[in-house]
Amino acid sequence: MIGMIGLDHHSTDVEQRGRLSFAGERLEAALGALAGDEAIREAVILSTCNRTEVYVAAGEWLPAAAAVRRLLAAANALGATALVGAIPSLPRTGELSGWVPEPGSLPELPRELDTALYEHEGLEAARHLLRVASGLRSMVVGEAQILGQVKEALTAAEQAGTVGEELRALFTTAIKTGKRVRTETGVARADVSVAGLAVRVAGEALGDLRDVPALLIGAGKTSQLCARLLREAGAGRLLLANRTPAAASALAAEVGGEVIGLREVEQAIPNVRLIVSATTAPRPMLSVASVARGMQGRRSPLVVFDLAVPPDVEEAVGLLPHVSLYTLDTLRALEATTQAPTSTPEREAELARAEHIVEDGVRELARLRTLRLAVPGIAALRRHVDRSEEAEVARALAALEHLSDDEKAVVARFGQRLVDKMFHHLVARIRSLAEYDEVPPDVTMRVLARLFADPDGERDEGSDARDKGAGG
Repeated sequence: MIGMIGLDHHSTDVEQRGRLSFAGERLEAALGALAGDEAIREAVILSTCNRTEVYVAAGEWLPAAAAVRRLLAAANALGATALVGAIPSLPRTGELSGWVPEPGSLPELPRELDTALYEHEGLEAARHLLRVASGLRSMVVGEAQILGQVKEALTAAEQAGTVGEELRALFTTAIKTGKRVRTETGVARADVSVAGLAVRVAGEALGDLRDVPALLIGAGKTSQLCARLLREAGAGRLLLANRTPAAASALAAEVGGEVIGLREVEQAIPNVRLIVSATTAPRPMLSVASVARGMQGRRSPLVVFDLAVPPDVEEAVGLLPHVSLYTLDTLRALEATTQAPTSTPEREAELARAEHIVEDGVRELARLRTLRLAVPGIAALRRHVDRSEEAEVARALAALEHLSDDEKAVVARFGQRLVDKMFHHLVARIRSLAEYDEVPPDVTMRVLARLFADPDGERDEGSDARDKGAGG
């Protein structure tokens, strides 16, 4: 079965989400810790600026959910340090930056995070991911960036070796569904994204973005989109600072920007009117002290956008004179106030169409799962019938000793072809049963379990675990 536990912008603020964010080595270690727990077969972590969601495939949900919560509690306790060995059942491969839990002393999630977590099993977990990939749970409904982030989550799990048949089917279906929503509905408008919202708000705050000098910290997807949108809006000088100079240089070449070092950011502040920071750094990139020094003697306004999780900009920056700080939370509040009046019957119809496409994807996953779980039973029955066919052909040929070798081969081929045709018809009927929407998949599986019970009492290795997870 599959299940997921997560939190997003609907129930947490940026600081809280930052405590449970995963990227780089931290993500790799977390995936390894999950996969190393005996309760979990597969794991994928989707971690973005607005959400952290852990998806697992397991035989039973309760022990798997407990393992996920242990990981999240360890992530919260460890902050930005590595997570290798965070789950107790995983053999330790290294120290945890000096933190090694003693028996009975495992950390627990603080109440504000524990109550913010949502949890789904089976098709509800699948439905949730498909809605996420379609942009229906985004801060800006319909934003396109989340689909790429879902792809990246699957790629990271593939590289870590923690994804298998179940979660691969789930995530590929989610990606397919997200693409359908974007091509078949008007939900995903071209200007809908967190970056697009930030640039729009910046234009409103500064009056006009034409010729406005700007500084972008970071060169990831969000910074890239911001840079392109700023250039389209007619922004002036674009300064780009990034931990990896090569990435900043590539973006600068595309948008006509200039690359500066991270140590030069403070010196650049007096010369810009807009700063956008969107990195994956574990601690703030822009301190209140550095911004205060950069604003000394200045009367013109400075608008700062912090689009990172955990935050890139110290909260006190927003208290400085002539400085306006916008975070993901303030942008969300602004979007909430501007979206409601723009809701129209046409927009509601597009959203309903998107939800319909999501349900198509959920039904497809249910069909695939039913067929997948039927395979061991079909294989067992096929082995039994093959043995029976071989025995009967051998008995028939023993009674037909007068036949030539060529004639005996015809008889043998006849028996084999008869079995093949029977099974082709059988599998076609099973597919038809699995695709019959009015029959719940679990009912189908109980029917198939009885129909394909191994006549010889053999059980496929690992079938116990599959049977236990049949409810997912």
